[in-house]
Amino acid sequence: MKAATSLAKLKRGRRKVPKRKGKPLTVYFDKALAHRLHFVSQERRVAKANLVRFAVERLLNQLTTGQLELPFGL
Repeated sequence: MKAATSLAKLKRGRRKVPKRKGKPLTVYFDKALAHRLHFVSQERRVAKANLVRFAVERLLNQLTTGQLELPFGL
């Protein structure tokens, strides 16, 4: 028998923990930005990963459609 169970088999209360989808990525924020992200996450009761994922998706959509221009060097 395996000693460790997979994350998908673990349960929180009555709900199963969903499997993670996608490719993991590490991002480093300065303290002020991390604090703001934490505050918004707590206030809206949304995971920080979901907020960052939404923001990056929106940024990429705006860049590809020409709605947003980044400064030189970015």
